[in-house]
Amino acid sequence: MGELCRIYWRPIYAYLRRTGYDTNDAQDLTQSFFQHLLQNETLRRVSRDKGRFRNFLLGTLKRCLADEQMQRHTLKRGGRIQFISTDDLEAEELHHLRADHEAAPDEILDARWAGVILERALDKVRAECAAEGKAGFFETLSPFLEGTKPHVSYQEVADRMSLGLGAVKTLIYRLRQQFAAAVRREVMQTVSAPHEVDDELRRLRAVFARVREQAF
Repeated sequence: MGELCRIYWRPIYAYLRRTGYDTNDAQDLTQSFFQHLLQNETLRRVSRDKGRFRNFLLGTLKRCLADEQMQRHTLKRGGRIQFISTDDLEAEELHHLRADHEAAPDEILDARWAGVILERALDKVRAECAAEGKAGFFETLSPFLEGTKPHVSYQEVADRMSLGLGAVKTLIYRLRQQFAAAVRREVMQTVSAPHEVDDELRRLRAVFARVREQAF
């Protein structure tokens, strides 16, 4: 549960910012909200049979925010569990300021969740390559995993690696497959059953693409 909370820290923070809270209040509420979840009996109600963890968190958060007294007194309590470095807030603020102001808070939450999942999957693939002594290989080919037009061409990479163009395309394909498998494993942690993974990926890919296009 602690690991899931770390995954969802930034999406919940982005949701609160989009809802209208300033930086300090959103940070405090996010930290305190997750502390409240872990220190009380709330998480005992979580079950894979009850659906996506993200939906459970958002429903719980909305109920907390609807209660003004809980927002002001119960959630803001002394001592916090640090789920994410406050240094990362600069990146969050950049995302918040660039995002389309017409995007709904729920869409922002989903988009930030998708971003966190992709980041975690990329880190896993990077670590796997490093463990196999292929750190340089990963860094050279990773621009082709970012979902945007890479800053280098296939031919430039082929020349850099002293390989044929066909060989480089095969390596990129295999790395993309490895990345896709890592993404699926990350998503699997947050849904109730394997058959929900594809649906979750399709839905979140659409939301993430929309917000990202509007942000840039």
